[in-house]
Amino acid sequence: MIIIARNYGQLGNRLFLYGQFLAAAKEYGVELANPSFAEYADLFPATASSFWCRYPMAAQGSSSRPRFWQRRALSKTVYLGTKALSLAGLRNYPFHVIQIRGEETYDLGSEQFAATVRSNRHILASGWLFRSERLFQKHASAVREHFSLPETNRSSVDRLIGKLRNDSDVVVGIHIRHGDYATFMDGRYFYSLEQYAAMMHRIVDQLPGQRVKFLVCSNADWVPKVFDGLDVTPGTGHITEDMYALAETDLMFGPPSTYTGWAAFYGDKPVTFMETADIEFDAHLLRNRPVSSAA
Repeated sequence: MIIIARNYGQLGNRLFLYGQFLAAAKEYGVELANPSFAEYADLFPATASSFWCRYPMAAQGSSSRPRFWQRRALSKTVYLGTKALSLAGLRNYPFHVIQIRGEETYDLGSEQFAATVRSNRHILASGWLFRSERLFQKHASAVREHFSLPETNRSSVDRLIGKLRNDSDVVVGIHIRHGDYATFMDGRYFYSLEQYAAMMHRIVDQLPGQRVKFLVCSNADWVPKVFDGLDVTPGTGHITEDMYALAETDLMFGPPSTYTGWAAFYGDKPVTFMETADIEFDAHLLRNRPVSSAA
């Protein structure tokens, strides 16, 4: 079994880390457990009733869900236990501990990791940049299936997207991230609502003759007047409904964020990350980009 021993960031980060390991588990035919997904486990049917957030899903003896404090206690225990083993130099017994730090990377598709899996010892993995794009794309359908939404949230997304598709040719997703982005990297990717509106007008100008509607998902307070002259519909404000509604748009824009990145992956749609508020782009080319190359 592979066990993800430490959490990193918020929902988008957690999904990508979990998804990368899920693809590796699928490739090597082993089980995966992710107790560090505790805060978000209840959002997905595949993890809601699983104490360890396992993949593949284990048969559940009871339909009751673990309590949040139980999940947090398990997550902390696994994290501290992994840290203790690492500090004690016990990285090969009784578990195989793989710990990477900062921007250090580890290739889950490497022969090194494959050999570790074949050793039949439980693996405790701690770090952020565990990656294998090859495996992630190969097993993308399994990753998407595992993180499908509950029916109530899926229905809410479908209603919202259905409304946007009515009388439109192009639906553009806009992720406006304020909140923590006011201080993240000294506010480098914090843009005003007026800057987002200016970009949205540029998108419309680049798609002449097409009826363009915008889905705006944001943690910022805003009033419709900011977007005068634009056809704007807000998201529901629910953390996964907004993410998965963005995944249903034709193309999306937002600051560099794994939240938007996951939406682009899940929906296999093109995304433009706003490195600057006045970033150059060609909305026409993005609109007609083949879906298979958009993830």
